[in-house]
Amino acid sequence: MARRFSILLIAFLVAAAWLPGPVDVLASALDAPLRQAQDDGRLTAGDAQAIEASIDQAKAEGLPSAPFTAKAEEGLAKRVTGRAIIQALETMRSDYAFARDALSRGGRAPSPDDVIMAGDSLRLGLTRQELDDMAAFEPPASPAELATAARTRAALNAVVFPARLSDDILRRGLASGALSAQWAQLFRVVQRTREAGIPDAAVAQAATRILADGGGPAELLQELGLTGRDTRKAPGKPSK
Repeated sequence: MARRFSILLIAFLVAAAWLPGPVDVLASALDAPLRQAQDDGRLTAGDAQAIEASIDQAKAEGLPSAPFTAKAEEGLAKRVTGRAIIQALETMRSDYAFARDALSRGGRAPSPDDVIMAGDSLRLGLTRQELDDMAAFEPPASPAELATAARTRAALNAVVFPARLSDDILRRGLASGALSAQWAQLFRVVQRTREAGIPDAAVAQAATRILADGGGPAELLQELGLTGRDTRKAPGKPSK
């Protein structure tokens, strides 16, 4: 039954991508910028067709198309070369497809937002192996929790938080079901605790305890003797 439902869901998503509506409006929003770029000599007709084809392929694969349109619009606005825009779209399509497949493991049905969050995380510091490993954790987590874990891990990687400690935190968070969206800001706690001289290992130990009890970042800050205000300042700005 679950397999049949998954097959029907995928078929519905692929079919829906071709129906008239907001997605088609988003695609048509590129018409004018593409024509203008060709008139200005910044884009060849072949490149314009390749950009449209890349977005059409993403839709045909059942991937959220709005980010692809936005990426193309951004590139055109910044006068990026056609080849660079096409490469960026292909990279995005590959990342989103990988994220969608990872989050769909075991018959799970990720939402477009889940796919976008996890897919973007692959360009923000998360590796495919890390996402694949988290998707294989037992007991299975929901797609939304996995997407949050992906964003959290990407941000922790960006601040060079030890991989072993990140594994411990996220495994506990996914197992407990307590990994709420607020945990994606864990990297800010890490930045503050480093300024305060608190070792990363101590942060990881406290985070796993809080997650095991179903708590959130606010409880973690209390556990570490910090306040919410300590993490709202801009990175690198001294505390008052």
